Amino acid sequence: MIQSDKEIKIFLASSEELKLERTHIGDLINDVNSILLSTETNIRVRLLKWENFNPSFTGERKQSEYDNQVKNSDVFVVLFRSKAGKFTLEEVETAIKAHTDNKKPEELYCFFQDCEKRDFDIKEINEKMGSIFFFDNFSDINELKLKIIKILIPRLNALGVTVSETDKFIQICSVNILRK
Repeated sequence: MIQSDKEIKIFLASSEELKLERTHIGDLINDVNSILLSTETNIRVRLLKWENFNPSFTGERKQSEYDNQVKNSDVFVVLFRSKAGKFTLEEVETAIKAHTDNKKPEELYCFFQDCEKRDFDIKEINEKMGSIFFFDNFSDINELKLKIIKILIPRLNALGVTVSETDKFIQICSVNILRK
């Protein structure tokens, strides 16, 4: 594995029903990292999600391991569609406590995918998370990917990476990464 001078760690929380969206976000982060690697910036975006961790027992509860990753992330993103699973909500609680105690994760985002029926009340989720979260909706994966890139833009720019928007694309180091 190539060592980077600076990592931006994003923890992505959601229930199993959003597995495809999680995969797409992983592909997007891989594309960003490929561009960063090709330009020799020594910067890397690291996506933390439960699928990427070793499933074997290590002496502690697996969810506790994920919660530790939440506490070490720079950005926390939670996605909801029709379900609000207990482990996803535990990760949200961990992010709230860690942010309140240590300002890490520094930024917290909650995205609701448009959906006909939910087994939870969005208003209750919003109240539980409070004003430290930024809330938004998304209709499809392309809209979500654009929102994720926009979260990264100020962080990448602060690290000296040129990220710009044209009328059709988001560009990283002059490489088109995402169609708007």
